[in-house]
Amino acid sequence: MQKTTFYHGSVIGGLDTILANSKSHADGSSVAYFTTDRVYALVCCRSRQENFVTMGPRDGVQHYFERFPDQLKVLYDGKEGFLYRPISPTDLKNTKGHTWESPVDVPVVLAEHIPNVYPEILREEAAGNVIVHRYAEIDPAEQKMHANYIRDHLDDPDSAEYRAFLNRHFSHLWDAKTTE
Repeated sequence: MQKTTFYHGSVIGGLDTILANSKSHADGSSVAYFTTDRVYALVCCRSRQENFVTMGPRDGVQHYFERFPDQLKVLYDGKEGFLYRPISPTDLKNTKGHTWESPVDVPVVLAEHIPNVYPEILREEAAGNVIVHRYAEIDPAEQKMHANYIRDHLDDPDSAEYRAFLNRHFSHLWDAKTTE
């Protein structure tokens, strides 16, 4: 029987514990997140001010969608990442697919230091572990729809921490907002 490998991706080095301070997608409680998908852990290696994830599984493979030009490169090139593994997965519960949560803080060990996350994601793409849908390949109507959605939800409380990021990368893509 193969042992399941759990990962937590971060831009913070030197962690010995992953705190249960994230909001659960399952029930809203405070949890520590882990995944059994290394690619997903890699895309979690980003700052809270760039908390923009556009990836999800389809037919058993991760699909990453660029929502602005060169998104993958902008978010990950030259960025350092750290993949942590729990010392014991005892408190981890599977909530959906590759996502696991713990209601308590989880002691971890450093599994891998990634000096530059971007080429690592490209290696995963070459290995077939993620399909990257680059911005230029996405239908212009879909591009505009996503940009305008961000424009219309820019003032939502959930966007507060990375509002400057959204403005910087999307304001030139959206239509002028009209009032009726």
